[in-house]
Amino acid sequence: MSDARPAGVAGLAKGSVAALRHALATELAPANGPNIEIRDPGRAERLLAAAPLDPVALTYLGLAADKKGDAVRAKALMTLAVRSDGRALRARLWLMDQDLRHRDYRAAIEHFDRLVRIGPPGTAGLINAMTGVVRDPASRAPLARKLATNPPWRANFLYALNQQGMSPDVIYQLTAQDSARTQVLFEQAALLQSLLKNNEYERAYLAWINFLPESSLKQLGPVYDPQFQDLPGPLPFNWKLSDGSDGSSEFNKPRGLNASYLGGNVAILAEQTLLLSPGRYHLSVIASGSDENNQLSWTVTCPTAGEPLQALKITGLKGDRQRYTTQFQVPASACGAQRLTLVGSPVEFPRTASALIESVTVELVK
Repeated sequence: MSDARPAGVAGLAKGSVAALRHALATELAPANGPNIEIRDPGRAERLLAAAPLDPVALTYLGLAADKKGDAVRAKALMTLAVRSDGRALRARLWLMDQDLRHRDYRAAIEHFDRLVRIGPPGTAGLINAMTGVVRDPASRAPLARKLATNPPWRANFLYALNQQGMSPDVIYQLTAQDSARTQVLFEQAALLQSLLKNNEYERAYLAWINFLPESSLKQLGPVYDPQFQDLPGPLPFNWKLSDGSDGSSEFNKPRGLNASYLGGNVAILAEQTLLLSPGRYHLSVIASGSDENNQLSWTVTCPTAGEPLQALKITGLKGDRQRYTTQFQVPASACGAQRLTLVGSPVEFPRTASALIESVTVELVK
């Protein structure tokens, strides 16, 4: 524009095709709000006569037809506008609105997908608004099919559903059952955490089981993956490992957990949420490594309690494998779920500590 027309927009000849298009495009700009005044459709007709597939003219005439109540003509013009230019914002929004009104969710979701991909202003608001469609059960099957293709708005959409307090059952229907992808694991974990936050412990655990691949179901027990084989499955009923400035942990292939504590501050090196019924339990850990100051311990804590139900200190840790055991009691109230953690705690003169945890098991004392 600056090379061909040094005067910019002012350099467009009044009444020219370029001037007409610029004027109409200015009126159609998103900043003018969802409803604009149709001042002179004749300008769009003149533009269309000169450029028969111009999306701006087609959109403007489509809005004019809609104002007159001619929905058939409006839809035909808007469809042509979108075919001519896939980024025709107002035309696509109009078509999506019509599809939603007629409960044609498959078509509406396709328009929504395109709108988010081209990145119009207010994409976050568009996603938040679109979440409302899941209240209609007819929308869930086409939404689930689209989400299964992993569109770029998938995580934000499911996050918005969680934030808006949508029924966990609905979110579960829309969340992919394949636990192989990191993004899917993140989404599944968000759903499970929302259930736990609402004290729906059994529903959370049942949903988690349904997320597991069939090959992992035989590993179910009080502790999932007790030998640290890096089994698939989302948090929080699977191991969450740490990688921070005070310590870290990682799976030791083919089994076992390598934990490293730097001795500066309290650090959670590994954790898993358990779902134990009230009763007395036996906690057993097999470990080897080096910790002269006995800074490592396994704790079992109720979510609402400050102090742990039990802390099993890993004392005298050395190169040879050793077994550490203790018992703890899960109370009948205020402890619907439990948190099993490997904790590093500094002492007066802290030193580094390292451990290979071969297994951690919890068994009901009969």
